[in-house]
Amino acid sequence: MRRTLLAMLTLLCTLTAGAQNWDYIRTSGEYYWGQGHGRTEAEARQQALAQLTSMIATHVSNDFRWLSDQKTQDGSTSHQEQVLSCVRTYSQATLTNVQWWPQPLGAASDVAQRCWMAKKELHHIFEERISKARSMVQVADEALAQRQLDYALQNYYWAYSLVRSLQYPQEAKTENGHVLVDWLPLKIASVLGGITFEVEDHDGDRVNLLATYQGQPVRSLLFKYSDGRATCDGAARDGHAMMEMMPGYRPKNYHLDVDYECRSLARGDAEVEAVMAVVSPRYFMQAAFTLPDTPAETTAKTDTAPKVPTAELPAASSKEGITVKEAIDRVSTAITARRYQDAESLFTTDGLDMWHRLVAYGRARLMGTPQLSAQPTTGGRTVVRGMQMSFSFNRGTKKTFVEDVAFTFNAEGKIEAVAFGIGRQATADILRRSSLGWGEDNCQMLVEFLESYKTAYCLERIDYLRSIFDDNATIIVGNVAWKPAGTRSYNDNSRRITVDGQRIITYNRYDKQQYIEHLAKCFSRNEFINLRFTSGDVRWLDKFQDRKMFAIQLGQDYNSTTYADMGYLFLIVDLTDNTAPSIHVRTWQPNVVDMDKVYHEGYFYR
Repeated sequence: MRRTLLAMLTLLCTLTAGAQNWDYIRTSGEYYWGQGHGRTEAEARQQALAQLTSMIATHVSNDFRWLSDQKTQDGSTSHQEQVLSCVRTYSQATLTNVQWWPQPLGAASDVAQRCWMAKKELHHIFEERISKARSMVQVADEALAQRQLDYALQNYYWAYSLVRSLQYPQEAKTENGHVLVDWLPLKIASVLGGITFEVEDHDGDRVNLLATYQGQPVRSLLFKYSDGRATCDGAARDGHAMMEMMPGYRPKNYHLDVDYECRSLARGDAEVEAVMAVVSPRYFMQAAFTLPDTPAETTAKTDTAPKVPTAELPAASSKEGITVKEAIDRVSTAITARRYQDAESLFTTDGLDMWHRLVAYGRARLMGTPQLSAQPTTGGRTVVRGMQMSFSFNRGTKKTFVEDVAFTFNAEGKIEAVAFGIGRQATADILRRSSLGWGEDNCQMLVEFLESYKTAYCLERIDYLRSIFDDNATIIVGNVAWKPAGTRSYNDNSRRITVDGQRIITYNRYDKQQYIEHLAKCFSRNEFINLRFTSGDVRWLDKFQDRKMFAIQLGQDYNSTTYADMGYLFLIVDLTDNTAPSIHVRTWQPNVVDMDKVYHEGYFYR
């Protein structure tokens, strides 16, 4: 009896203290707070958070001097509404210091939630955004050093957008003391000022371009251009780019604009996407280029394909007496003349299927003079890399991708595989690991696997993808979020991994069959899918002494007809049998700058 009475007194004191504390929170002036009601806990939380956010916006409105006023429908301006929109970008995913206090349930159809945050804690959410902007600047600096202009400009501009959404933008500085909100636009303008485009030549309605940065070929760059009717998406790769005009459209000058905003890729970063929807765009005049169509550069091409330098290729012949060089020349001629059947006898059965998929991948065209190199690999095979091709797609916004295409010759001189390259820098980085004791064969095997993996998604090789995933593979698709206090339930297919503090990665897990079915649906609804790896790291998991197990982390840009994003891909793959690679873990998560927060093998193997 005494125990029961004690418990009742304790409960009464707790409820009384709770009521008193909540009254203090609402009236003391020391807290931002919100109350919400709804049919579900999630709905009530959303309302409570909206009220708290509105209170923050009201309090800090006068300090957001950097935000331009936003005109309303009746022509008036509302700075308050603009600030509220900005503060809302600090959603439940980034308001890390919010405390949740569930109220007792009311009616069965009504759930109440209360939340609050101490006003003195407000600066922490801005510090987190400053830290993210600084990290993006570091990523951009590294990309610029590699002449990956698209990745550099994207991160500079995204960082600039983030600091413009701060309460006090002038407080965000680089390690060298540069005020980011002032320094970043100068940096972006400087990078854009170092870019040049030139018309190289014409091929029918196609205009071939040369793209350089400070006199050196750009590794990657995105731009938009007009084809005479609509705005189209273009890309430069290793110094070459292409614009495809409407039939008969031949202006005196061509106009293009470098895409430094990369808004479509921001879908992989909810915070950046939200901020860019609020802050007004910044126009850089250096991004606009006018290219004269001079007669000296418009000599029409014949159907004769550019010949391949003989010295670059081995002289080994197939059983039919055709050398590797002669085979590549025939492939080049078939692509240029669009007589793809003329090269079919050069391929094995599997190689021929890939060839058909390659030339059907949009409008396929050869670019420039191939700068080819040959790499001997296992089993007497030879990989020839460096043939650059463009692929155009016309559904919706016209898009063009530029890819390095690799051809693998078997010991009999037949082409057994066709693949898109992963980029010259990434290839060189992996091959360089042979000096660390990995062995040339293992490094070459890694490059070939990644090329085949990328190509399988682009060319929709569903059977190949089915074959390389282990039957018990861990396949994860997810996103990074902040764990709300009091979160209790997740569905059966969802788990969480704590990264630091309240930051978690939530993800959905698929078995192999579910994932393959998901891919099949994705392939069927898209005209194209294109992957680009922007950065990465490869580690040999030496704890598996009897197997060649590798952990691969890659920054990945994903583009399709219906969707685009950027994020991080992580793979654990067994390459012990180089003819039968086996993926044991495949994960993806949205863009995060701090690589310590990206999936790694420690999550799966201890």
